Amino acid sequence: MRIHRLLLVGLAVVSMPSFSQTMENLVLRDGLYYQLSSEQPFSGEITGKNQGSFKDGQKHGAWIYFHENGSVKSKGRFKKGVKHGPWRGFYENGQPFYKGGYSEGKRQGPWVKYYEDGTIFYRGNFENDRRQGPWTGFNPDGTPWPYRTGIFKNGTKVHD
Repeated sequence: MRIHRLLLVGLAVVSMPSFSQTMENLVLRDGLYYQLSSEQPFSGEITGKNQGSFKDGQKHGAWIYFHENGSVKSKGRFKKGVKHGPWRGFYENGQPFYKGGYSEGKRQGPWVKYYEDGTIFYRGNFENDRRQGPWTGFNPDGTPWPYRTGIFKNGTKVHD
């Protein structure tokens, strides 16, 4: 009898339809994601060009986005629907595009942005999504770019 029960359970598991959710299977309504034809906010994992998890209709946890060529475009974490923690972006060729962090959806702390060849475009700190303190910008040839270089306060350049 026990063997028959195990066999039936095994067949049920094998025969269960399995499919993965993608962003195309979700709809955004009033700031929350739902499965098509559902009134319950979506919780679960998605796969495809965008991969990550949802909790109660909001992006929550680790996420990864891909370019059309399949290389990683960006990766980081969401907390209750907003970016939170370290994030990294990449060009299609795999070179870094940016490296920085978010706090409750706003850029926070040190940030570096790169040209496609890997040289630094600019670097500095954000506070509450605004440039703060010393920033340094570079032209593609590596020479300083005065427009992006200086001391910033609350997002405004106050000194060269």
